[in-house]
Amino acid sequence: MSFRRSGGIERMLETLKSAQKWLSAKLKSDETGVTIVEYAIMLVLVAVVVIIANPAIQAALSTLFSGVSSFITAGASGLS
Repeated sequence: MSFRRSGGIERMLETLKSAQKWLSAKLKSDETGVTIVEYAIMLVLVAVVVIIANPAIQAALSTLFSGVSSFITAGASGLS
C-alpha cells in the first residue's frame, strides 16, 4: 500500500484527529439547535392551549381518535 511507504497512515491519523478537534469545538460553540428546540416547545404549548380552549377542535380530535381506535381494533381482531 502507498500509505505505508510514504508514512501516509500517520498523516491520515493526524488529519482525522485535527478534524475531530475542529468539529468538536464547532459543535460545542454552536447553539442554534437549542433555539430550534425552544421554538418547537413553545409551538407545541401554544397548540395545546388552542386545542384545549376550542371545543370544536376537541370534538373533531375526539372523532378522529375514535375512528383511528376503531380501525386499529378492527384490524387487530382480523388478525386473530
